[in-house]
Amino acid sequence: MIRESEILEAIKLFVNPEEELPEEQTPEEDLLRVIVKKAEPKIKIKIRDPLTVYLKIRKTLDGNYMIFDHPIYDIIIDPSKNKIITFAKRGINYDPYPYQDKFFDFLIRRGMAQLDSVQSGNIFGSLECKYPINDKIDTLETLLFTIYQFLKDEVIIVKQSMTYDDEVSSHYTDPDDDETTELGEVPHEKKKGSIDPGHKPYGLIYRL
Repeated sequence: MIRESEILEAIKLFVNPEEELPEEQTPEEDLLRVIVKKAEPKIKIKIRDPLTVYLKIRKTLDGNYMIFDHPIYDIIIDPSKNKIITFAKRGINYDPYPYQDKFFDFLIRRGMAQLDSVQSGNIFGSLECKYPINDKIDTLETLLFTIYQFLKDEVIIVKQSMTYDDEVSSHYTDPDDDETTELGEVPHEKKKGSIDPGHKPYGLIYRL
């Protein structure tokens, strides 16, 4: 029976992190050699969820993209001409130009539109510009994401402003009962107001 001490004596274990053994400890051919290497640093990879954009968008038969989120104007992206065009909605009672100008200024400041290309279109109430093309990234996806970033706050602000205007107009055209009087409830005075209708402005006295 082989004793444990004899086994340990027969098998010598050499551990060297640098893969080179000292000369005085060179093993014989029948000895076991174990190399311990330093562990490589672990690389952590964080996987992010893809960005999601919510827009009221439709693709036309000729390949254009129509965005209907804004309450005052619609946005059209024409990839064949590298154009962004805005059209005023039908029946809107607001001047669309200030809102369109704010939109194109947003695109220009983020490098998504060419400054010298902003101009009025051939349709009344339209404004358009050209956008640059980048071969390294998907220009259309970047453009849609930028438009979404603008509309998500702008639509809320514009709708609140329109609601306030409607409430003010309704206050004048259809006031509450406690803010109105029936015809004849307030008697007519012989003279009302602070301007005398018989007073002639100075300068007209000599001509009349």
